[in-house]
Amino acid sequence: MKKVVYIASAYSGNIENNVELTRAYSRYAVSEEACPLNPVLNLHGVLDEGSDREKALSIDLELLHRCDELWVFGIPTKGMKREIAEAEKLKMPVRYFS
Repeated sequence: MKKVVYIASAYSGNIENNVELTRAYSRYAVSEEACPLNPVLNLHGVLDEGSDREKALSIDLELLHRCDELWVFGIPTKGMKREIAEAEKLKMPVRYFS
């Protein structure tokens, strides 16, 4: 069975560019024979970045609990740091990609 990897990447700021980048990160995970769970792609266009930020992060952390590893792409944002802290609390492997 393929491991499920949570893709942590930036969303806010240049949202269009960040969505394209995170699609590439998911493609990379697939090329590594992993099953990507990408919360940016899951919630993009569903919740509002401004008013629903905490709700989105709560959902993201719930999804993280269902994964085997956390893969961090780029420089961690405030939200990504919360995901990393949660993964560490779960003793989940965390891999960093630059």
